[in-house]
Amino acid sequence: MQTMAKLLIFLLAAPLQRIETQYPDRNKVTRVATAVNHLTVIELAEPVTLAAAGSPSFKIERRDNKVFIQPLEEGASTNLFIWTGSGRWNYELVPAASVETMHFAVDQQTAASSRTEEPAAPPADATPSKSFAEEMLLFGKPIRNLGTKFGNRQVGIFITDAYRKDDQLFIRFMIDNRSTHPYVVVQPEVFSLKSSHSATALSAFRYSQISPDMEKKIRSGMQTRVGTAECEIPSDALPPGETATGVLILEAPPTALESEPPVLRFIFPVAGQKATTLTVVL
Repeated sequence: MQTMAKLLIFLLAAPLQRIETQYPDRNKVTRVATAVNHLTVIELAEPVTLAAAGSPSFKIERRDNKVFIQPLEEGASTNLFIWTGSGRWNYELVPAASVETMHFAVDQQTAASSRTEEPAAPPADATPSKSFAEEMLLFGKPIRNLGTKFGNRQVGIFITDAYRKDDQLFIRFMIDNRSTHPYVVVQPEVFSLKSSHSATALSAFRYSQISPDMEKKIRSGMQTRVGTAECEIPSDALPPGETATGVLILEAPPTALESEPPVLRFIFPVAGQKATTLTVVL
């Protein structure tokens, strides 16, 4: 009896994993506690059309009516906006005190929704896309930012993560329109740079977006264009002060030598301005 009583006290005192229900309120900011190496899922009552966070310290993926959130740095916090057909929903992402106190899931439920209602059948081609989204979120390599900076009136672009599958390389990027004009996102050109440094020297920069000064130190003048199989970018111009994400699917890994990290250059055209150029070591 004494042992059972201690066990009962322990269970009652133990923190609960947080799975909460959210009722739609466009005038409310919902706080969501997240933890590194863990996923938080926000599941809304209708399909998500756009999701944007204010910091590259979070990996954000949307699919159907779900938004997957994964912090990439300890102690990271930012705001998150999610758009559906009904409007915009507002969130504040904050670090959880522990894994036990983080939000595992936040489920949105409307008063008219019914637990017995049968969900609509997904399109026939939805399964592969959902599978890919989950794979990229779980297995994609986060890309660090080593010294890349953009001015207040520039269009900032950050490579957030990369994922290799079969003979393709998936690159996800975030666009931060800091200019005073709408930015029309255009498919970038991609080049593979031949480094003049050894693989050992390059390994310190693996999975990093590097500054122009660092790029000059690790590359030679040789470059080869990399073909793009597909590019998913916003169809509408990005208003000033807003962010968006995009995905590039490259036709093949830029190098077959696993001992030599690939160095890729991305050139994003900007109307009326100098093109935005990024360099990433994979």
